[in-house]
Amino acid sequence: MTPDRFETHRPMLLAGLRRWYGFAEAPDQIPLDWQRFVARLPLAGQIGDVTYGATCDADTANGRFEYMSAVEVATFDGLRPDVGRMRVPEATYAVFVHQGPVSGIRQTIMGAHGWLASNGEWKDGGTPNFERYGAYYDPVTGTSDITLWLPVVSVAG
Repeated sequence: MTPDRFETHRPMLLAGLRRWYGFAEAPDQIPLDWQRFVARLPLAGQIGDVTYGATCDADTANGRFEYMSAVEVATFDGLRPDVGRMRVPEATYAVFVHQGPVSGIRQTIMGAHGWLASNGEWKDGGTPNFERYGAYYDPVTGTSDITLWLPVVSVAG
């Protein structure tokens, strides 16, 4: 697997449902949390209809990661206290287009991270990576308009 493109993305403020998941439980729990999250939309200050699945942090030694079902917001002001918040800085991303239903996104994620670990030109940019579910994403069928964005920096410096 190789990136479909490289793109610099502007900074964003993301707000949504943020929690830790074990690697084993994530495939079952994340879809349930997405249903809970979408039922709360729109959020105060929400920009557009695009949603994001952002990986905030990883604790591979303990087999878990922090993930956020989110939307972009103009400001954190006015959000309820129980809404998670994340600042995503401007970064260069390797962008991978996911083909098929969202239930298979784990294969795209694994393939993209495999490319990142072995490509020799780019390394992890150290900022959050995210799935982007565009305005044409159909939550009923779980298909269309899904991309994975991995932040990258040149190995050469």
